Amino acid sequence: MKRILLVMMLVLSIKNYSQVAVTSSYRGANEEFKKGELEKFKSTTTIFVLPQLNKKEDYEKMLKEVWTVTPYKIVDFKDFNIADYKDGTYSIAKIFGYLYSQGKDVTFKTDFTIRIFDKEKFDKGFNKLKPDDKKFNRKLNELFNENSINIARIPLSIKGKFLLDARDAVDYGDIYDRMYTEQNFTNTNLGMLKNYFQQINKIISKGEHFGLYDNLATPEIKNLKDNTLYIPEAYMLRFNPWKGTEKLRDEEDLKKIFQEYKYKYQFISDENLEKKIINNEEIFYLRHVRISGSKCLAVVNAKTGDPVYYIYDGGFEYNLEDSDFKNISKAISK
Repeated sequence: MKRILLVMMLVLSIKNYSQVAVTSSYRGANEEFKKGELEKFKSTTTIFVLPQLNKKEDYEKMLKEVWTVTPYKIVDFKDFNIADYKDGTYSIAKIFGYLYSQGKDVTFKTDFTIRIFDKEKFDKGFNKLKPDDKKFNRKLNELFNENSINIARIPLSIKGKFLLDARDAVDYGDIYDRMYTEQNFTNTNLGMLKNYFQQINKIISKGEHFGLYDNLATPEIKNLKDNTLYIPEAYMLRFNPWKGTEKLRDEEDLKKIFQEYKYKYQFISDENLEKKIINNEEIFYLRHVRISGSKCLAVVNAKTGDPVYYIYDGGFEYNLEDSDFKNISKAISK
């Protein structure tokens, strides 16, 4: 397996955490941080470069509520320059996109990552760069990606059309802009980001670590016996991985996938789900993240940000299936 990075800055104990990796492993494996790495991160100011789909004051309000592990600053993606933050006192939280190849198959993957510099290694490379080089910015971003330490990673679920556009792109500057200016992901509304940052903040505050591949079901899942499971409308689409296209499921298909779910459920728009999370409503919603060759599925308590059920499926299945809801139903009834 070969990982090809086309940098697009142009590019323990098992708790109820999921769909985030708080670990130094770039793969998201549940590995301990090296001595001093978390302490180093906590001593930084975190630069958040967030999608420009919400007002800065809305992000400020959200982060003030959930983010306590470091001081932070929100920077517009067009104003962000990695060279401004290379002195070792900052951590960088932003979208990272790259092409990923396995044999002849090439796809595009994206994560929201939080990383710190390996300053000694970075400085050695930076001193060799020439500011008049036409590829200076690209080389600078590559240098950061090659000489940084992972703190946390949120896999982003890419919508079909953008996946095709990114995979076949010639102008990656345009793709980079669209990651920030268009809603091309199904799990980056303001509410979902709030829940993700709640999780990451909680894990780091406790000095713990967590990976993407550990399944769980907590006793709280039983609350769905008497509560509604909210399901984002985006999941009504069926994704074709070979064509990279999405198609609205018909009524019969939707009926089939829920046929063994014994409890109440309701589809909800992205906008209404976002409002419920931001307003701290104690609801439960489904969070389905499609990754290349796999999917992550979680039932999340919107008020706490904690998943009460989580499964990682690496079996080359991208869509929601009847077996997913059968398994959730079983977890509820136990």
